[in-house]
Amino acid sequence: MRIEEHYHRYPRLITASIAWLTALLVVLALLNLGATLLRGLWDVYGRDETLIGAVPGLRPLADWIASGPRTHATSLLNLLPTLLAPLAWAAVALLAALVLRNAFPAVRTSSTGLLVEFAGSWLPVPWENLTALKVTGDLAGERFVVLAETGTHTLTSWHRLYSLFYNLGTRPGFYITSSISDFDQLIKTMLAESYRVSRAIEGLHEVQLREDARSPLFRLLLSPGSFFSRSAVDDAQPAPAPLPGGPLRAVYPTRISALLVGVTALLAAGTLVSYLGYWVRFLALMLPAVRSLPPFSWTYGDTGYVELFNAFRTRAVPLLGVADRPDLPAPWWLLVAAHLMLLLAIPLLLWLLNLLPSLEARADGLAVRNRLNGRWRLLPWQRVQAFKATELSAESSILLLQSRGGPGSRLTSLFYDGSLAPGILITSAIGFFQPLLAQALGRLALLEQAGGAPILQQEARSQLLWLTLRRRPALEALVASARADETSRQLSLSRLRAAAAPMAALALLPALLLLASGVLADRPPTPGLLAGAIGLWLFGMLEWPLVALVSVLLDEQSGGGEEDFRAVVLYPGSQFPRLLPLSGALLLQIIGLPVLPVLAWIGAIVWAYWLASGLFEALYDWRGSQAILGGLLPVSWQLLLLIGFLIAAR
Repeated sequence: MRIEEHYHRYPRLITASIAWLTALLVVLALLNLGATLLRGLWDVYGRDETLIGAVPGLRPLADWIASGPRTHATSLLNLLPTLLAPLAWAAVALLAALVLRNAFPAVRTSSTGLLVEFAGSWLPVPWENLTALKVTGDLAGERFVVLAETGTHTLTSWHRLYSLFYNLGTRPGFYITSSISDFDQLIKTMLAESYRVSRAIEGLHEVQLREDARSPLFRLLLSPGSFFSRSAVDDAQPAPAPLPGGPLRAVYPTRISALLVGVTALLAAGTLVSYLGYWVRFLALMLPAVRSLPPFSWTYGDTGYVELFNAFRTRAVPLLGVADRPDLPAPWWLLVAAHLMLLLAIPLLLWLLNLLPSLEARADGLAVRNRLNGRWRLLPWQRVQAFKATELSAESSILLLQSRGGPGSRLTSLFYDGSLAPGILITSAIGFFQPLLAQALGRLALLEQAGGAPILQQEARSQLLWLTLRRRPALEALVASARADETSRQLSLSRLRAAAAPMAALALLPALLLLASGVLADRPPTPGLLAGAIGLWLFGMLEWPLVALVSVLLDEQSGGGEEDFRAVVLYPGSQFPRLLPLSGALLLQIIGLPVLPVLAWIGAIVWAYWLASGLFEALYDWRGSQAILGGLLPVSWQLLLLIGFLIAAR
């Protein structure tokens, strides 16, 4: 039996985006390597000023390269350690480019098997060598990632990385996503041909779709709501049954607790390294005898430290710094910044570690387990103020239990809905969720019936979490709610005031990033830092009227205009999920991890594209190039804001 050959490929927008992004990553890594090598060679052999002066425009470029960090190497042997980090970044960039560019290959099907694209060529995969199809879907069941595993010697060794990223597997495989052309037909063909071949070859088992073999990584990327939801696999894991009338203990699956513990441990390690780095720089300034020893010698990569070392070769740098030179490091401020960093980072790390704690429902209250020391802290039912719910789907919900004091965190409530009462976050991924919820609701209902204040608030939905985890239906609901009020087409002071609050919060985080980079630096902050932060905040606020009004003009020019100024009211709230990556960037900036805050900001910019394009699709029914243009409006403004931040923070 022969089947018709089919060619399945991804949209050009996806393949071109991956190609350009990986190319940019490699170019930046190679430029960094080249600049470091040039600075080292100039230190060893000197610069050819005649050649630099003879080529127009070369001198400003050479001066810019020379202004970067340098170790003032005296020989090629001394230069080699300086090149290790740029070489490592270049190797990582090349590996990432190889893996990402071939992660989503085009696929050809025929009666003999598959042809899988890899590095510009085609690799044959006979039907009998296809061993498994593992599926991970989003919460709505609309987007999927399939790992097609093959025999050991069918694909290249590089293809083992895709199984490793999927679920720590070791067999070669390749990804198929629902974005590929004729996705359903491709999966049906693979299953049908596998069944046909298994009937013809004795001992060969047909391939089945394994929906139980989900990938934690792709569950988180496709749909965070799915990652934080209870699955059939979780329910199948053994758990101690609660005793009748006894306390009901509920814990989260291993994937969630391991994620929180692992991320917190990595950030804590980064905090420790950053704190030790402050002391290394302080001791290098105060003790001339250790400056030539690692890790103190690593400070020679900063021109400010080199200038101080040259000026104070045999004695310590003044504790309060050099008078009239506020641009140079000050030893006393290094110690202030180190302990200020700890004062800010440790509470945030503890909050992250206990974001989703284990719970135990008792007759006298709800016990909350501290993940750091393992102790349980009781919250009496009488102290519960509010019980709020955000329903994502029939199987997925997020609850917030607020109280007067107790083990909750005000930061949790602030992220949930902007309130400040201590709160405990509970998701439907926790074990025994339904019995736990029923017991809590029963206890709280008795308090209400006894004459207490209303506690249950099922309509108190978190706009941030709803937009984050269910972007499309949340945006459609926002637009429908605005259209239900005809007066929302016109601007009013009350509506502008309500829309300004979320935009002010969004614009505040880049300003806080600039403040953190300046306050936690190695020199005391200047009044100009505060002025720069205010300017950055005002520039971020301008995104709101500019993007919204440009979208209104574009809609009128394309024959619309029925919505009038609704976009002005809806835009700030629709961008609310950007708070999460920007908050992550702020935490990374406080800890002092290089590059990562900028990457988190870039993630927020990418999210801004999807949020804006989704809003304009729901509001104006834009499709194709119009939706792309609408999504690029905030991206362009955010890129300008990011460039301004990088210039101000340098």
